Amino acid sequence: MAKHLTDTVSQSFAYLSLSANANHSAWTPNTDVYETPDHLVVKMELAGIDREDLEITLNDRLLLVRGYRRDPCRQRQHRCSFRQMEIDYGYFERRIVIPRSVDGANVRATFLNGFLHIELPKAQHATHTAVTVIIEQPN
Repeated sequence: MAKHLTDTVSQSFAYLSLSANANHSAWTPNTDVYETPDHLVVKMELAGIDREDLEITLNDRLLLVRGYRRDPCRQRQHRCSFRQMEIDYGYFERRIVIPRSVDGANVRATFLNGFLHIELPKAQHATHTAVTVIIEQPN
């Protein structure tokens, strides 16, 4: 019974894209995943991150977003003395299991005002997809 419960919890965390063992990331960005008639959409809150510090890959039904938020206090010659610290810095990695087949060749990503927006067009048939998604310049 305990093994079944452990497996169920692990699968639930994987589906929700939460890591059961989160020691590989310094933090986890807030993320919305929703569906429109034509797309699955992932919206991620990434304030203070440079576009060049983000990497997005899609491998079949696993979307992986990696990045790094720099700590401005650690980049200065004299370190800061915090009175309060609530903003997470450092490396992050977010894995999102896509619940259906998507057209990997036509995935679009934009990054504007601190939000990463990824549109994954729905596909009728499952195909093997392994792509690095390029973040487009906003208009």
